[in-house]
Amino acid sequence: MRISTNTIYQSAISKISSLQSGQSKLQQQIATGKRILVPSDDPVAASRVLELSQAQSMNTQYGENRKIAETHLGDLDVSLSSISELLVTVRTTMVGAAGTLSTEQRNAVATQLTSSMETLLGLANTRDASGNYLYAGFKNKTVPFTTTAAGATYNGDSNQQSLQVDANRQMVVNATGDSVFQANGNDVFSTFSNLITLLNDPAANAAAVTAGMATAISSMDSAISNVANVRSSVGSRLNEIDTLNDVGSSKELQYAQATSALQDLDYAEALSQISQQQTILSAAQKSFVTTTSLSLFDFIK
Repeated sequence: MRISTNTIYQSAISKISSLQSGQSKLQQQIATGKRILVPSDDPVAASRVLELSQAQSMNTQYGENRKIAETHLGDLDVSLSSISELLVTVRTTMVGAAGTLSTEQRNAVATQLTSSMETLLGLANTRDASGNYLYAGFKNKTVPFTTTAAGATYNGDSNQQSLQVDANRQMVVNATGDSVFQANGNDVFSTFSNLITLLNDPAANAAAVTAGMATAISSMDSAISNVANVRSSVGSRLNEIDTLNDVGSSKELQYAQATSALQDLDYAEALSQISQQQTILSAAQKSFVTTTSLSLFDFIK
């Protein structure tokens, strides 16, 4: 069987080109530190790397959502703490004024309660760092409470704002004004208003004032208990976020390790291969030069 000179040339060039291509690929792998440069290098591993990348992306997004949730809940916790302290102080004032009072003393207590009510109204209309009202529900650009003759009216809604903080966990990150200040029909602003009106009424007798004060103290106890429950729920969610952050960090490490095992390059093996291929390429190039330099006269003796 005769092999033409052209066939010899083409075969040699093809082999050298293949070796050069392989060496170039190895150099790219070493430069990037990645074994998989294109999906065709290892379709199964490339598919798994893509899945892991998507999982990492979702895990990162959940982490960002938890940061937002933590900020919202932290703002709520601080606000609820101030509200609780104010209500406890007001209750103490009410208990201290439960005895028989002169007209001047009633007026003094009424003035003190009016100031406390204004402070509470300010806390109920607290904004976060973005300028959104904490207790307005979805209507966070609307002032939650405005004063009325009967106390205050709620302008927000009862919608709960939720964030996806993990694959299987949506967390409520707000508290609505009606659930904090008007829970179970106990409107704390009406309590203030009714008692202030009673204390400022010169025609109200001692028995009426005593009964009104007892009603207000009972209402205040319910309000304090409700705020404590809301704050306890906020605290539980903050603790849960800490736990989910730990889980998220563990997942991030697992995803990174799994991805590394699939696509990271074994440098020792790659360097060995590139050295081996360089030797083969050099030999192939020398063989090609030797073969192509032969002529018919080289075989004539």
